[in-house]
Amino acid sequence: MSPRTLVIVNPVGGNGRVGRSWPELRAALDRVLDRWDNQFTLGPGDATRIAREAVGEGYEMIVSVGGDGTMNEIVDGLVTMNDAGEPKVLNPEMIVSPVRLGTGGDFARLLGLPVHLPEAVAHLAKPETAPVDLGMVSFYRPDGSRAHRAFLNIASFGLSGVIDNRVNNTSKALGGRVSFFLGLSQSLLTYRPQQVRVTVDGTEFYQGPIVTVACANGQYFGGGMHFAPEAKLDDGLFDIVIQTRSGLREVASITDLYQGRILSWPSVLHTRGKVVEAAPLSHEQVLLDVDGEQPGALPARFVNLPGALRLKR
Repeated sequence: MSPRTLVIVNPVGGNGRVGRSWPELRAALDRVLDRWDNQFTLGPGDATRIAREAVGEGYEMIVSVGGDGTMNEIVDGLVTMNDAGEPKVLNPEMIVSPVRLGTGGDFARLLGLPVHLPEAVAHLAKPETAPVDLGMVSFYRPDGSRAHRAFLNIASFGLSGVIDNRVNNTSKALGGRVSFFLGLSQSLLTYRPQQVRVTVDGTEFYQGPIVTVACANGQYFGGGMHFAPEAKLDDGLFDIVIQTRSGLREVASITDLYQGRILSWPSVLHTRGKVVEAAPLSHEQVLLDVDGEQPGALPARFVNLPGALRLKR
């Protein structure tokens, strides 16, 4: 018997592909799950509310049908902050799993999940699950208020936040990889490295100009960029990857971003840690990217929550 499952569906995911595929998707889900319900999201943030309610309603597994943004909203609904201001997972035994039908699909890409039905849901029939780490980032919203957000894949800042802001305000009709590549190319023309301080586990690791800094639980972001090729989902640590500049060497080798060779660049620093703190060294706004969403800016604090949920892959 499969776990009691709630399938959270973003019908506009993949430029509407998810909604158009719903009859075929529903039939495929019926073949692999015997106890499941579904809810459609109605707008931004709705998956967070639905996931939080699902915990209270006793669901044992939540399946995300959409892109990385939908999965991010779901895991954000599974974590809260306690009275001491520390993150608390509502149900550490909750199983989560994506179905790869959205625009980005970077987390599902890491898991090697197929993109076509019915194969896209076949993994849901497997009984095996494994613990997976979560990240929690504290940051500032555009209105200056403090906020928190959980993430399963990668949170970053700098050029990546600028790209998110550009891509998420334009059409993704060309697909995730092409949309993010165009966003990268356009943003590189105007972006200038920003000055920040990065502290890892209480010790200053870097101070100076950055292009992008990633706190990585997964390996891919930005529509297929293999930015953290050594990151692991279950080691209790972030891989911290800092690109300090973007000169001729980096532009000429931009394919390295997609082929997992970025750590060989002289302009890239790499370490691991549980807690990362980052602050700007000027009044310039440094934008965040959290699983492909752009929720706010630095200063920010990133905390790894080891084995916080269970993953079906």
